[in-house]
Amino acid sequence: MWAVCKKELRQFFSSLTGYIAIIVFLLLNGLLLFVFPDTDILAFGYATLDKFFELAPWILLLLIPAITMRSFSDEFRMGTFETLQTVPLTRTRLVLGKYWASLIVVLIALLPTLVYFLCIQRLSGQGGIDTGATIGSYLGLMFLAGVFTAVGIWCSSFTANAVVAFIVAAFACFILYSGFGAISALPVFSAGLDYYIGMLGIDFHYRSVSRGVVDGRDVLFFLSVIFLFLYLTGRHLQGRQLAGPRRQAWIRPVALIAVLTVINLASTHLHYRLDLTQDRRYTLSAPTKELLGRVDDNIQVDFFLAGNLKAGIRNLAKGADDLLQEMNEYCDGKIRVHAFDPLATLNDTAKAAFLDSLQRMGIQPMTQVAQVKKGEEESQRIVIPAAIVRYKGRIFPVNLLTGVKLGGGDQAEQQLYSNAETLLEYKFGSAIDKVTAKDVPRVGYVLGNGEPLDYRVYDLIEDIRHNYRFGLIPLDSAAVIPTDYKAIVIVKPTIKFTEREKLTLDQYVLHGGQIIWAVDALHAEKDSLRQEQGTIAYDRGLDLEDIFFRYGVRLNKDLVEDGGQSANLSLVVGMQGNKPQIEALKWPYYPLLNGSLTHPISKNLDPVLSEFANSIDTVSAPGIKKTVLLQTSANSRRVSTPALITLDVLKYKDDMKMFPESNIPVAMLLEGKFRSLFANRLSSELADSLANVYHTPFLPEAKTPSRVIVCSDGDIFINEVTERGPLPLGFSADNNYTFANKDFIENCLEYMVNPSHILETRSKDFTLRLLDPAKVESDRAFWQFINIGLPIVLVVLGGYVYQLIRRRKFAKA
Repeated sequence: MWAVCKKELRQFFSSLTGYIAIIVFLLLNGLLLFVFPDTDILAFGYATLDKFFELAPWILLLLIPAITMRSFSDEFRMGTFETLQTVPLTRTRLVLGKYWASLIVVLIALLPTLVYFLCIQRLSGQGGIDTGATIGSYLGLMFLAGVFTAVGIWCSSFTANAVVAFIVAAFACFILYSGFGAISALPVFSAGLDYYIGMLGIDFHYRSVSRGVVDGRDVLFFLSVIFLFLYLTGRHLQGRQLAGPRRQAWIRPVALIAVLTVINLASTHLHYRLDLTQDRRYTLSAPTKELLGRVDDNIQVDFFLAGNLKAGIRNLAKGADDLLQEMNEYCDGKIRVHAFDPLATLNDTAKAAFLDSLQRMGIQPMTQVAQVKKGEEESQRIVIPAAIVRYKGRIFPVNLLTGVKLGGGDQAEQQLYSNAETLLEYKFGSAIDKVTAKDVPRVGYVLGNGEPLDYRVYDLIEDIRHNYRFGLIPLDSAAVIPTDYKAIVIVKPTIKFTEREKLTLDQYVLHGGQIIWAVDALHAEKDSLRQEQGTIAYDRGLDLEDIFFRYGVRLNKDLVEDGGQSANLSLVVGMQGNKPQIEALKWPYYPLLNGSLTHPISKNLDPVLSEFANSIDTVSAPGIKKTVLLQTSANSRRVSTPALITLDVLKYKDDMKMFPESNIPVAMLLEGKFRSLFANRLSSELADSLANVYHTPFLPEAKTPSRVIVCSDGDIFINEVTERGPLPLGFSADNNYTFANKDFIENCLEYMVNPSHILETRSKDFTLRLLDPAKVESDRAFWQFINIGLPIVLVVLGGYVYQLIRRRKFAKA
């Protein structure tokens, strides 16, 4: 076998044709990846070689048939095949010798492409290139080369014409690579066969491995295809040796195909895989795997990111496609992904109607203007970074982006896309969880202490109605809260809580209930400020200090100012004739709150808008775990009451020395077995009444753990209202931006009532791997020359050294 392999290698590298084939392969790669604008890696902005691994299969479709076309064709044409039959060499060794020789040539052609890896690593400015993912991608390319080589060897065994062998091999590789994927996309197979037909294609398995994920099923598939075509090559050569037709010659090949098919189908139930990416990017969490294992019917995902997209959005779209493919593996192919641009074929009227329907579903503001350069021209298109999940008549929207952060520039936009990619598993997992849920939890909205029930909480209540079973709880007349309410929400109360009401809430928590408090300890409203240019913040007198103290927190009667990160407020700054001059100014009393770095409720969350928030301190509460969910920036301060709020704060809003405090808590999560505020205080008559009349025995201490979330700003849960009606929750007209208030509230509720623990997937961390724009700009020409010229120089130099060694060897002989 090795004698044949050495002979083939000497023959290949002794002629100029072999070097030309490799040089053309490398030159084409270099031009496509570093010169042509549509596929330029350096213009992409990310430290990745994904584009190379996307293009390489199509170039190998031409390179490998050019290498293998003479393997047996020349033997037949020159009559040396008959000579080979006289030497003590089996057909298996002959076939393997030629196969390994051709594969080694292909691997030699791939070796200089490592220069691309070194280039991206040197130009990376943040995170560096993912070495593990790159190694996995090269493994995928090697497996693909192995399959194409086996197919090329097989095609070469059919004809004495090398050109015919090249054409047939290229066509066969093309069909095997992309043909099954195209067939699976036909509507006739959409009922369930599409997934399994797609699995027969090489591209299905190559795309999996090229991400950096080595799956045992993909490796088995590649080895099976290689073995099959090498076996068919040997069988065909055997047929050339035997005179006359052979009966039933097809039985063994068909039997082999059947056996290999059964083995590969059996392997689909095995999930041995190795995620080589440094972030374990393609490793699904346990809750997601468990959720997908319960899916009992097809799920349709209409994915709206398709076509020519900007780099960041294109990277996000690829991440979503990879995730959905990975999810499909764990639910037996029940996820049907339809990726398309819904606006491409619509006229202006239809586009407006479609966008309006998306807005009614909550996909807003999910439309962004993306600029795509084509030559010197610049065009604009509307991009919808969203998807819709459908299951048994239920639909659920998936918002992939919530908008670009204010004033962040390109760096912040890229960070936003990275954050969005880390949340893909949670967003799609949460959507699938909601549409497939058989038991929908019940959530209550508490009334009776001045809580709003008007347009100010319209979006909040609609969101709860959409995701849960909703109910109103009149606390002023309810002695107990039914335990079928998994959680209740108390938003911006303005009337003092009585002892009886606090007892009701106290016992609800101790019996396993969960509460989200959104409370303003002080009265401070922006309407008074705008009308009178000033207002005084004073105590609302809610009398909740004792119950919060028992939870383990204290709402301070102060106001939080944030000089480092705050929203704008539109104020009248002067008069121009009879018209007031209104300007949106940075307002420190509107802190933009940051989420936790570790907790899934607020990790990777965009800023949450607050208005006149109070600070929160923790106090001793045995057995209670306390977690900060929302906090101010590193430049903040507290203003004690009575606080006079005037426009004078604008004079020092940019002086960071005036804001010496950092990370002031505004929202806290409290978990554990709570103790009753009324322990040793409740009369026996009232305790007996609770047990006998309401069938709710008084508990001095909880028997099961529970959760309470306390937010020291009720406005976090309030949406703005205009003359046209309520605005989306978190949207600020003064900033023309939707903050993450709604996401925060949804996460709080999901953490409390969802037993699937799908929220845990928000804790993932992905490293943002970017190229250094300054290095790319200054060194672009140098690295273009290196990536195009150096691989070719290495091939020429290697060829020269080989010829030199060969001449010396023969000179000695």
